[in-house]
Amino acid sequence: NREGNVVIKVLIGTDGRVKRVERVSATSDVFFEATRRQALGHWRFKPATRGGVPQESWITKSVRFVMND
Repeated sequence: NREGNVVIKVLIGTDGRVKRVERVSATSDVFFEATRRQALGHWRFKPATRGGVPQESWITKSVRFVMND
């Protein structure tokens, strides 16, 4: 497959780093694994806060893969 979609749930830690990735749907295992590796290794977020205190939180993200010639 040259194109595909991945939907994941991401647990964001109090430091803004991705702590866990759960598969919701994916066109292929290869696309899911690539997305999981990128999320765990490189993605950063501003953590949610409650009363000014950082909290862990889940978000859902969609990633689309498109191969250009």
